[in-house]
Amino acid sequence: MDVFRQDVIVSFGIPLLDMSATVDTQFLNKYKLGANDSVQANKFQSALYDDAVNTYEVTYVAGGAAQNTIRVAQWLLGVPKATTLFGCIGKDKFGDILQGKAEQEGVCVCYERHKELATGRCAVLITDNNRCLCAEFAAAKAYSMNHLQQPENWQHIVQAQILYVTGYFLHSSPDCGKLLAESSGNKEGKKCCFNLSAPYICKEAMDRIKEIFPYIDILFGNEAEVKALGKELQLKNDCNTTQEIVFQVGQLLEKQRGKPCTVVITQGNKSTVLYHDSKLTEYPVVAVPPACIVDTCGAGDAFVGGFLAKLACGKDIAECIRCGHYAAGKMIQCQGIQIPKEKADFWT
Repeated sequence: MDVFRQDVIVSFGIPLLDMSATVDTQFLNKYKLGANDSVQANKFQSALYDDAVNTYEVTYVAGGAAQNTIRVAQWLLGVPKATTLFGCIGKDKFGDILQGKAEQEGVCVCYERHKELATGRCAVLITDNNRCLCAEFAAAKAYSMNHLQQPENWQHIVQAQILYVTGYFLHSSPDCGKLLAESSGNKEGKKCCFNLSAPYICKEAMDRIKEIFPYIDILFGNEAEVKALGKELQLKNDCNTTQEIVFQVGQLLEKQRGKPCTVVITQGNKSTVLYHDSKLTEYPVVAVPPACIVDTCGAGDAFVGGFLAKLACGKDIAECIRCGHYAAGKMIQCQGIQIPKEKADFWT
């Protein structure tokens, strides 16, 4: 693969502006939030974003699962605009901040700017060692087919060597997700990669996931997600362990594709399970000292970013997984996905 050009990896996801601030308990009480809540904002809580900006020192980070993955891959590749991200944001100040943050890190952003809905935001409200997450998706779930099919946007899809779509995106924009998979899956010189994203996605979007099965070259997920997928697929009764489920899912994908596929499932600090060449392999995770671990929430996103960066360079699967572990290990040592200013030392 030619990594020294634009659009090597093109991704579709739900872009959010992460807004992190250290607050007091009175602020949480004001918006009826618990210290460790992880909730979707209701109408009353939608006022907290501007309130936080006016009251506290807020740090902004380009967030959302796909955007986190792309930012990590971009950092590892180091070639300006080697990665491209599609999604929908609002025509507002928060959208401007979000776009600016992603572009500062070298990502080519092709956001649709919604005329009515606000930019998706996630407030990260820190009190002592606690962290409350309050998300408002708004425009982030409103990506349209019209934007995708504009010639200047579709050209990115044509040029992509790796297409990465999250389950979140497929759930919110199913027709777009299906078209992307059909256009890129099983095409010479292209890899169609799909991330299950969350257990509830496997349940609520199962029909949509099945539609794109024949086009998936590489399936990503974690332990909980692949178990949810196995349940929805009604796999054999003796399919109980993660390894057994991964094997059965891989076999099913290959049957529907009529050609080999890859399934990569992470298990936190336990070994990553790989289905490749019709067999299972496990890759131990390099342990990070507990005292160095700050936040593990974005570990899965970072892992995929590392994996895709090496895949873009034409490396074998083992090397892709090793880079995924490296990226995840780096990112869990800070709050959220924070891209280091220095170049990645994995390559040296």
